[in-house]
Amino acid sequence: MLLQEQEFELADLVLEITEEQQMSTNHKITLEIESSGKIFGDRDRIGQVLTNLMSNAIKYSPDDNRVLIKVFQADKNVKVVVQDFGIGIPADKIDKVFDQYMRVESKYEKTISGLGLGLYISSEIIKRSHGNIYVTSEEGKGSNFCFELPITTTNL
Repeated sequence: MLLQEQEFELADLVLEITEEQQMSTNHKITLEIESSGKIFGDRDRIGQVLTNLMSNAIKYSPDDNRVLIKVFQADKNVKVVVQDFGIGIPADKIDKVFDQYMRVESKYEKTISGLGLGLYISSEIIKRSHGNIYVTSEEGKGSNFCFELPITTTNL
């Protein structure tokens, strides 16, 4: 995977992807930008990560129509949290969620499409961008998919 890195404002990209995702769903996507900053990375690939996390939040929340996106500064990083209130991930699957072909099993499994590659690809993009990606989740209550990337310039 070749990255075309440049400096860009992460909050602008999050806003752009959120607006795109909102146009294609009935879910209510709420965006909270506390603070952000410029990062050095591949804007298109990080946009791909955001699109994947937001579309998964929508897809895995068939009984709740809320998705919350938060952007804020955490030490020398900018952190993005994509929170859903959906089916969640069983505790014994959390450490495997970024593995290739991993899919969360649920009663919705047959109606939720996917190959189990999106989170794997997203994790590779974030790792190669010198960042960190992780998830917290409670089965039946939803998930928080988070990533952090180093800030090159702060915008408060």
